[in-house]
Amino acid sequence: MRAVNLLPSGSESRKSFRKEDPAVVVGSALGVVVLFALVVGFMVVHSKVNAEQKKLRTAQTELAKLSLVKQPAVVTKPVVQKPIIAPPAVTSEEQPRLAAITTAMSTRIAWDRILREFSLVLPSDVTLKGLTLTAPAAPVAQVAGTAVAPAAQGLSITGTAFSHDGVARLLSRLMLIPDLTDVTLSSSTASQAGTPGVQFSISAAIKGAPALPDLPVPVVPTDTTTTAGASS
Repeated sequence: MRAVNLLPSGSESRKSFRKEDPAVVVGSALGVVVLFALVVGFMVVHSKVNAEQKKLRTAQTELAKLSLVKQPAVVTKPVVQKPIIAPPAVTSEEQPRLAAITTAMSTRIAWDRILREFSLVLPSDVTLKGLTLTAPAAPVAQVAGTAVAPAAQGLSITGTAFSHDGVARLLSRLMLIPDLTDVTLSSSTASQAGTPGVQFSISAAIKGAPALPDLPVPVVPTDTTTTAGASS
């Protein structure tokens, strides 16, 4: 007799659970376990967050209730100003020293500051030949009764420049120095020896220098001798 297969077509190609690859089965099981652990962890963290939010809302409500309670007014004490102690009076022994210091400070001139400011404004095309700084001096009286005026006080410079423009530039910059005043061009002469250049001389007074004292008036001696006539 001939054998007949009564099973439906394609049933032979299907594999049973027992014939599955063990690695695939283990991997699927691990995936399910990890997914379940993640879900459980999310639920635990979510519950903790809800509990903390509830505590926060409770604390905010209590703080709002406390803010409604009227706080007692703070009384500030007035500040009592202490009287200023007057400086001690100058004694007779300190008076000469104070006068000497005042006189010395009134005649002091900061030459170092003037020279520093002058070096900052000096143009590069100007060469100095001479620089004179004269401090104020009192007039000196001669024996004959006349007085000799002291030398002019201030700054006096001589030098050379490439052109008259350089001299004008130096003049304009010297006028910017706060300690100098009455900046004057004494002379400006072009060189005649065939070499280009300008010889110049500039003078300036010191701002804030003490004024020179007035010259003393000479005293003319008067003849006080008298002659008595002989009586007859």
